[in-house]
Amino acid sequence: MNISSLNLVPRNHPQRIVEIKAGQETKRKLLAMGIHVGDSIVKLNDSRWSPVLIRNLTTRSSKIAIGQGLARKIMVGDDKL
Repeated sequence: MNISSLNLVPRNHPQRIVEIKAGQETKRKLLAMGIHVGDSIVKLNDSRWSPVLIRNLTTRSSKIAIGQGLARKIMVGDDKL
């Protein structure tokens, strides 16, 4: 499994969250947004400057926007669906 931060992966390719490299408060906020380790997600846009749009395929959520800094802290790997 190739592990990378969320902001570096291509769009429209399913990824599985393998780790969140952040403090407890940030992890708690992500949990409240419905983002968990082990979830399958897909990145919907490919921009360096705007927020990263993702969709959680595990919970079938609507679009979620997170900042570039937070996207760098979410480590993902290829999800073989």
